[in-house]
Amino acid sequence: MEALDTIILLLHPITAAAILAWMWWQYGWKRKSRELKGETRRQEIERHEKVGERILIAAIISVMIAFIARWYTGLGLMPGSLHGFTGPLGITLLWITARWGRKSRKDRVSKTKHGRAADLLIALMILHSFLGFLYIFEVL
Repeated sequence: MEALDTIILLLHPITAAAILAWMWWQYGWKRKSRELKGETRRQEIERHEKVGERILIAAIISVMIAFIARWYTGLGLMPGSLHGFTGPLGITLLWITARWGRKSRKDRVSKTKHGRAADLLIALMILHSFLGFLYIFEVL
């Protein structure tokens, strides 16, 4: 049963690592968007929005996996570390960033907010990942 607990606890870091790579790729849009024009740009904006929504859903699922894994292995539902408490905060920031991204087609202020929130999100993502890496050793 100990092996099963370990596998269940590792589901969150594995899914989170994939989502982080996906977010980093999505963040590359800032550079790529300057090079696109016309219809190609419009199509890429739509793709960027769809991918952003998918990342949000995947991140929510990853956090739910973490809570379920903690419950299943008997660690309790409440996070026991700074990493655990920053997960739901990160999801909230990701949700806000996605909403500003949706509004950014019509509102220039939302576009600026979306870009700045994405910068902050990437910085916090790196910090959260590092804390998670350290926390793995405590849990396992």
